[in-house]
Order: sequence, then structure tokens, then C-alpha cells
Amino acid sequence: MRQMVEEINLGRLTIPQAMAKFNVLTRHTVRKWLDRVRHENFQRQDVMKQASQQPPPTLVERMALKADELAGQVKQLKKELEQAELQVIYYTTVIRVAEQELGIAIEKKSDTKQSNSFE
Repeated sequence: MRQMVEEINLGRLTIPQAMAKFNVLTRHTVRKWLDRVRHENFQRQDVMKQASQQPPPTLVERMALKADELAGQVKQLKKELEQAELQVIYYTTVIRVAEQELGIAIEKKSDTKQSNSFE
């Protein structure tokens, strides 16, 4: 479609020639494609104009955006930490209940003499 539209716009083919070359049955289809591509091009140009008209962000604006981004990361990390702490409480409770019910020590007791021997 785009190749056909490009060849028509460049004057290489007329609409009837393009219909024959690209096996398009109706002139209406070719016109629709021409209009669609034209419309897309106008939209692209509008976006580019708007982007070029907006001044680049100032240092203060960039810093504010970075601060917002970091604040969001902090919030997410706090949420993850809270979940991890809840998991620790859950697993600790499960281990203690299991120790009480089974009557055996599951948690490893830390030995300061053992850790000093590695130094």
C-alpha cells in the first residue's frame, strides 16, 4: 500500500497504472489509501511541530522529574520491604510452631566461637 502511494505521489504511476501494477480492484480503494497516508503524514508533522515548539525542560524541571521518579522508587522499595518483613514474621512463626509441635530445634542457633574461628 505504502509503496503504491509513494509511487503515485512521486508521479511515477497514475492511479490506473498503480491499480494494474498492485492488483487493486477499485479506484475507491486507491483513494482511501492515498487519504490515509496523507492523514498519517499530517499527524506526524503536527507531532513534530509540537515537539519542536516545546522548549527543552529546564534544570529545575529535570530535577523535579528525577525527584518524582526517585520518590516512586522509594515508595515501591518500602512496599517490598514491608512484604519481606511480613514474610520473615510468617516463616519465623511457622518454624516456632513446628518446633513446639514436633519438639525439635529447627532454627540454627548462632555460635560466636564458631564465627570467631574463621577470622
